[in-house]
Amino acid sequence: MNKVLRLLCLILIVLMAINHKAILRSIFPLKYNNLVYKYSKQYNIDSMLVFAVIKAESNFNENAVSKKGAVGLMQITPKTGEYIADLIDDKTYESEKLFEPEFNIKYGCFYLRRMINQYDGNIELALMAYNAGSTNVNRWIQMFGKDFDVDLIPFNETKNYVKKIKKYYKLYQYIYTDIDI
Repeated sequence: MNKVLRLLCLILIVLMAINHKAILRSIFPLKYNNLVYKYSKQYNIDSMLVFAVIKAESNFNENAVSKKGAVGLMQITPKTGEYIADLIDDKTYESEKLFEPEFNIKYGCFYLRRMINQYDGNIELALMAYNAGSTNVNRWIQMFGKDFDVDLIPFNETKNYVKKIKKYYKLYQYIYTDIDI
C-alpha cells in the first residue's frame, strides 16, 4: 500500500509540474473578463491588476457585502458610488446597481484609476487609498514620506490588503503571460 501511495503522489507531482498553470488558472480565474478588459482599457489600468483586486475584494462574488457595507465585485460602498456618480455625472446611479457586475467594474476601475492618478502612478498608495481612503493615506505620507514601506501602515487590514493584491497581481501576470489581451 505504501508503494501505491508513493506512486500516486509522484504521479500527482508530475501532473502538477506539467500542468501547473491550468491548476493555478482554476484558483485565479479570469471571470467577467470581457467587462474587466473593457473597463481596464477605458481607464488605462492593467487588467491583471483589476483581476487581482476583484479576487481580493470579493473572490468574484457579485453579491458580496463587507462588514463596512461595501458591495459587489470590487467592493464599493454606496457613499463612494455616489461620489463616483457625481464625478462622472451619472444621473442613473442607484446603490443597488453596485451589485451589477458591469456597473461595479466600471465604477471600480474609474475609482482605481483616480487613486492611481492621485498618487502619481504609485500602485501601492493607490491600493491603500482604495481600501482605507485618501485621507488616511495622505496622513501616512505626512508621517512616513511618499515611499514608505507597506509594513508601516497602521491598519492591519490595509497592510494585509495591499500585500495580498500585490501577490495576486504577480500571480495573475505569471499565470496569464501567454494570453494576448
